[in-house]
Amino acid sequence: MRVEVMPELPADMLDDAWAFYRDTFDELRHMAANRHLMYRSEFDELMGDKRSDKYVSLDDDGSVLGMGVMTTDLDSVPLISPEYFEHHWPDLFAQRRLFYVVFVGSRKSEDGAGVFIALLRDMYEAIAAVDGRVFVDICSYNEERHALPRMIAMILGRAAGRAQPSRLDAQSFWMYEFPRPDQPSRRVERRTGFRERRRGQEERRRHLQ
Repeated sequence: MRVEVMPELPADMLDDAWAFYRDTFDELRHMAANRHLMYRSEFDELMGDKRSDKYVSLDDDGSVLGMGVMTTDLDSVPLISPEYFEHHWPDLFAQRRLFYVVFVGSRKSEDGAGVFIALLRDMYEAIAAVDGRVFVDICSYNEERHALPRMIAMILGRAAGRAQPSRLDAQSFWMYEFPRPDQPSRRVERRTGFRERRRGQEERRRHLQ
């Protein structure tokens, strides 16, 4: 297994890279309210955009095992506000020392964890070279179900000696229901987080045993 860094993905790798991306992140289509998956046209455009670096983990046959995309050109990332980063870190922003991870992931396999670690370590090298900071967008599902922020902090901490994570912002989606007069009402909002869902599933399994 090796990790290659390239500004543009070769055309003959696009189909394999797309298949990896689609299969790896497919569950987010129905687990995250925001659209996290790119369409194929958006993916191909990103793979050809030289403003971001593509970190590609390949096996001996050249098949894609993992990928990460990272950039310091925040204007190239859709749906984020470069002005936010410029306002809070003006010097680092001007010096292109703020790194944004568009996505990073590895195939779901026995070697997936090792591939993910290798990708993050290689991505950290670019950040460390300029004493930069890195930002990652993580949905509630990956935060609560997979503890992704903590996992990333552990991996980067081992590479850097220490990594201090901070939550910068969050967006929540609210649903409003309209119970009939004969239905019970609640005074507090109902939480529908993944931890609560998983707890309920575990309780139901115990009752069935």
